[in-house]
Amino acid sequence: MTPAEFEKLFDVPRGTMQQLDTYVALLKDWQGRMNLVGPATLDDIWGRHFADSAQLKNHVPAGQSWLDIGAGAGFPGMVLAALGWGRFHLVDSVGKKARFLNAVRQELNLHNTVSVHCARVESLPPLGVDLVTARAAAPLATLLDWALRHLRPGGRCVFPKGRRWADEVSEAEALFSFDLTPYPSMTDPEARILLIEKVKRR
Repeated sequence: MTPAEFEKLFDVPRGTMQQLDTYVALLKDWQGRMNLVGPATLDDIWGRHFADSAQLKNHVPAGQSWLDIGAGAGFPGMVLAALGWGRFHLVDSVGKKARFLNAVRQELNLHNTVSVHCARVESLPPLGVDLVTARAAAPLATLLDWALRHLRPGGRCVFPKGRRWADEVSEAEALFSFDLTPYPSMTDPEARILLIEKVKRR
C-alpha cells in the first residue's frame, strides 16, 4: 500500500499524513538498532502496519480511552492516536521499545493523548479504560485476563487476530463468557477484527 492509497482509504488530513511520514522515518531509523517489526514488513509499512492498525477505528467511535497491551512499535495504538481516535495508554515491558514509543510520542506531539508505560500490564494499577486492544501480544484468553483488570464497567475489547482466530475464541470460551462480533480484516482475508463485550470469568 502506498501513502496515497492509505490517505484515501482512511480519509486522512494532510497534516496527519506528515506526522505518519515522520513515524515511518523514525521506525526505519530505530529498526537499524533494534528489532521493532519483522524486517520483511518494512517494504509495506503503510499496509502491514499502518492500515492494519487504522482499520480498528471503523469499529469503535472516536474520543474514548484505550489500553494497548504489548504496544511494541506502536501498532495499533500510536497510529490510532495520530489519527485522533482517543486517549491511549501504550504498555510494553521492554525498555528499548518504550523508549521508541516515547520518541514517537514526542516527535508527533502526542503528549496530551498518549501515555507510555514501561511495565508488565498485569502489574499496573487498574486504568479504567473504555477499550483494550493488542496486536500479536498473546492468545485471546490471556488478553481477556489482562483486559478485565483495566476495563471500566461496560468497556470493550477490540483485537486484530490472524488465521487462528476461531481456535483462540474456542480456547477463551472455556474460561470466559463474552459477546463476540468478528469483522473481516481489510489487510488479510484470513484475519478478523474481534469486537468483544460483556466479558466475565466463568
